[in-house]
Amino acid sequence: MFATPLPVFRFLLPAFIVFLLILGLYNFIYLKTIHKANVWIWLGPILFFVSWFGLFFIVPNDFLRGMFLLLGLLIGYWIENLLGHEGQHIIFNRVVIISFAGFVTIESLSSYYLVHSLIYLLAVFGFLVLLVRSFYESTPQPVKVKWLGTLLVSLLCTELFWALSFLPFHYSVLALMLFNLFYLIWSLNYYSLFNILSPRKIQFQVLIAFAFIIFIVLLSPWRVLVP
Repeated sequence: MFATPLPVFRFLLPAFIVFLLILGLYNFIYLKTIHKANVWIWLGPILFFVSWFGLFFIVPNDFLRGMFLLLGLLIGYWIENLLGHEGQHIIFNRVVIISFAGFVTIESLSSYYLVHSLIYLLAVFGFLVLLVRSFYESTPQPVKVKWLGTLLVSLLCTELFWALSFLPFHYSVLALMLFNLFYLIWSLNYYSLFNILSPRKIQFQVLIAFAFIIFIVLLSPWRVLVP
């Protein structure tokens, strides 16, 4: 019912903002009761629902949009149920889901709404700073090291977002390429924080990343960029 008809911004967007406020308050109280009141732990579910909400509007079919909404609620329940008790593999998978949804959302906005490119660069950088820093909170490193890794990954991926914008591809292709490059940079930095980075891991991740990009480029139609 909430997925149709379009447009739905006049009632769904305010309802979603109210939902986020209630969710944020509930999570804050819960984390405080288990003595894990940390802004970066608290931020994880919020980032998931924001990125998933953006991806929700890209789904073209009404029925699929409704199914996507239900799927998001199930994944959101799983994330909420583990809040404050996540293992590294759970947080890792959560970052993968959020980053993919976030990149597709931002790339689609940059395709449909032609505003100044600086706005989208700041959006990508801000999104990645929040996402990566919240993930690095669980790593056994000093705060300065966590922030250094966060800024490094965020700046590199923001530059890649800018560079990819010159390619004549659909926004979904650009989002996949950006997600793949983000995963490469982020995973290598993740291994380095745990002191398990090796030349073999670097070679494997680089080969997988570029093989995936070549595969995507070969399967994607090229479009003419109209000035």
